[in-house]
Amino acid sequence: MSVIWERPEPGPRRVVRLDRAGITAAAVPIADREGLEAVSLRRVASALGTGPMRLYGYLDTKDDLLDLMMDAVCGEIELPAPPELPGSGGWREDLRAIAHGTQFIARRHPWYVTLLGTRQPYGPNGLAYSERLFASVAALGLSARETVHAVNAVRAYIAGFLQLELLPGPEAEPGVEQLTYLARMAATGRYPALARIFAEFERVSPDEAFAEGLERVLDGVAALRPGAP
Repeated sequence: MSVIWERPEPGPRRVVRLDRAGITAAAVPIADREGLEAVSLRRVASALGTGPMRLYGYLDTKDDLLDLMMDAVCGEIELPAPPELPGSGGWREDLRAIAHGTQFIARRHPWYVTLLGTRQPYGPNGLAYSERLFASVAALGLSARETVHAVNAVRAYIAGFLQLELLPGPEAEPGVEQLTYLARMAATGRYPALARIFAEFERVSPDEAFAEGLERVLDGVAALRPGAP
């Protein structure tokens, strides 16, 4: 078994010139318009004006295509300057920039969130993204184990929040019936913690919620620093 980036591409052909970058570029708009479930090798081949069997010279399975799509979109995320270069912010500012940059691109390509939570970023853009996360946390002087825990916490927060924010369908936002039901359940007294939240919580925008939750995660990362109170 090998990842898609380690396999050579076939040479160019005269009928329809193909390469993995072109195949990926044809697949991404399909997912943007119709969702990830609409992406198939047949659909992508049709968009390229060729037959699906031609794509098998470049891909072994649809999973290869999804890996390529995920990496292409990851490459759209604007990463902060490396810590050693002028203009780079501190570790906290860098992680904020990465998180908000991921949110921005995920809103452009909502299907990306599904892949973000289910696939490892092994492509060149994904590795650059991971490198920047680890380089930011490395400034705290943590052990390798603590660094991995910190990066995983940041990644899990980003992926988890975006899945809630960008979840398609009526489940994403409770309607009047759901809110009325929750109010009745809260009034029974069986769920006092939920009742308090239901009564006191002030609604905020997704941007505010994302930023506030991220700061709590970064506070936890900061607490890992040697000598932190």
